[in-house]
Amino acid sequence: MLAAMAASSSTHTAYPAEVYESFDSFMQQVIKDTYERGAKRPEFVALVLASGELIPMAWGRMRKSGLRELAVGVGGVVALRYGLAYIISGPVGLALTGFTVATMVSFFWSNQKAVLARRKPYKQLINDTREKFEDIQARYHDGVYDAGERALMVEGLIRRMLSQIEAPIDEG
Repeated sequence: MLAAMAASSSTHTAYPAEVYESFDSFMQQVIKDTYERGAKRPEFVALVLASGELIPMAWGRMRKSGLRELAVGVGGVVALRYGLAYIISGPVGLALTGFTVATMVSFFWSNQKAVLARRKPYKQLINDTREKFEDIQARYHDGVYDAGERALMVEGLIRRMLSQIEAPIDEG
């Protein structure tokens, strides 16, 4: 196992090492790549909303503010605002310097139907991808995959997730 860990430092990879180690970093990379492919598109905003690390934080803040009775649209705006604040404070913040939280909230408000139609499928996609990521990690730690194989599997998982994010949503 130590040999596999040592090999990971010498393996040439497309992303920073932490993307291959933790699902949070993996999701940060997916969000960053989605942003770089199309900035304010509904896909990006829906992905931010669906990301499991953002919604609980936003909901907790909304509850503390006494805003439990918010309509879905207003709740989504608040969640988006806090979600973007979280992303901007993290490593993806470098990619988001061109847009303000207000711009993204405005985009959400005017494209609410398209964004909300994507949120639930993206949440399921994130959950399914987390399971696959954890399986890859378990097999790597068990010695089934070496660092290079794990890198290929994780990079393939990122590409697959990005293609599913960009695919049209079935309106039916």
